[in-house]
Amino acid sequence: LYVIELGDGVRRSRADVFASMRSAGIGVAVHYIPVHLQPYYQVLGFQKGDFPVAEAYYARAITLPLYPGLGEAGQDQVVQALGNAMS
Repeated sequence: LYVIELGDGVRRSRADVFASMRSAGIGVAVHYIPVHLQPYYQVLGFQKGDFPVAEAYYARAITLPLYPGLGEAGQDQVVQALGNAMS
C-alpha cells in the first residue's frame, strides 16, 4: 500500500479526489478506518469524536496502487491522474 494524506491546501474533498481517480481507472481505496469506529468497538461504547486526530487522518487518507508489476508507465498514469484529481 502507498498511502497519501491530502493536506490542508487541497481544495477538493477526499471523496472528490477518490471519485476522480476511480473514473480515471486508478484503483484507489480507503484503509485504516479508526479502530474505535469499527462496529465491535461501537458496541463497547466508543463513538465518533473520541479520537479526533485519528479521525482527521482517516478523513484525508487515500491508498494509491503500488505493487511489484507496476511499471514506470503505470506509475506515471497514477501521478498524472492524482495531479488532475487535485486541481
